[in-house]
Amino acid sequence: GDFSAEPLHLAVERAAQSYDAGFGGFGGAPKFPHPAELELLLRRFAATGESRCGEMALHTLRCMAEGGLYDQLGGGFCRYSVDERWAIPHFEKMLYDNGPLLRLYADAWRVSGDALFKRITDETAGWVMREMQSPEGGYYSSLDADSEHEEGRFYVWTPEQVRLHTTEEECAVVTARFGLDRAANFEGAHWHLAVARPLPEVAAGLDRPLAECEALLASARAKLFAAREARVRPGRDEKILTSWNALMIEGMAHAGRACGRADWLASASHALAFIRKEMWQDGRLLATFKDGRAHLNAYLDDYAYLLKAVLELLQ
Repeated sequence: GDFSAEPLHLAVERAAQSYDAGFGGFGGAPKFPHPAELELLLRRFAATGESRCGEMALHTLRCMAEGGLYDQLGGGFCRYSVDERWAIPHFEKMLYDNGPLLRLYADAWRVSGDALFKRITDETAGWVMREMQSPEGGYYSSLDADSEHEEGRFYVWTPEQVRLHTTEEECAVVTARFGLDRAANFEGAHWHLAVARPLPEVAAGLDRPLAECEALLASARAKLFAAREARVRPGRDEKILTSWNALMIEGMAHAGRACGRADWLASASHALAFIRKEMWQDGRLLATFKDGRAHLNAYLDDYAYLLKAVLELLQ
C-alpha cells in the first residue's frame, strides 16, 4: 500500500505535548536525554523546515550541553538529570547514551552552524577515545557515579578548590560562568559545574573583552581538568558489549564524517575490527566480552545496531 506521513505527524504531536519549553527535554524530573525523539525532530526540521521541530530539538540540545548533565570539563553526558533543569545528574556515564548523542550533536552543528554543538561533539569524541576505548579497540560500557564511596565526588568543586588551581582572572570568569557565587547546588556543600550566565554577560560584568574571557575560560577549564585527573577516579565497567559498541561505532563514524575527523573514523574502524575479531565466531555474533573471553549468543539489538553501524562506517 501507500506510505503515509501520518505516523510522523503523530510522533511530532506527541513530543510537543510533553515538551518542556523552558528547560528543554520531555516531561519533568528525572529527565532523560531521549536522543531518538530529538533525532526525529531534527530530521523533520531539516527536511520540512517545520520551525517548532527545530525549536524543540535545538533548544533541548543547548540546555543539555550547558547543564550539569554534560561534563563541562571532560566531555561526555551523564545518564539522566535528577531535576528538570539538567543541573544535577546521576553521575554515571553510559556508552549507549553517548553514541547516539555524539551523532546528534554533529548533526545539530550541521543544521544550525552553532559553534556550541561543534565543541560538544569534539569534546565528547575526545572523552570516548581517551577514557572509553580499550587498547584492543572495543569500547568499555560505563563509568560509575561513585568514587571514594560518594556519588559525584570526582566531579564536584568548592570555590576554594577552584581558586587554588586558577589565576585570579581565570577564577573570576569561572565563578561567574558556572555560578560559584551562588548557593551550592549539590547536597548543600558542593558545586557541580553548569552554565549559570552567558559568556557575553560575564564579560560585561567583569568589564573585559569577550575574546579575553573566552581565553581565560579555556585556560581555566584546562587547569581544572588537570587537577581533577589527580583525584580518585570512578570505577569503569570494562565489559565490551556488541550492541553498545555498535551505537558508539555509528556515533563516531557519523560525527567523523560530518566533521571531517579521520581520527574519529579510525576509532570507529578500530572498534569494528575488534568486534569482527573477537565477537564473530563460527559464523555467528556474540554479545559480550570481558577478560579475554567472548560469550552469549547475540540478541536482536546486537545484530540491528551493528548492521546500522557497519552501514554508517561504509559511508
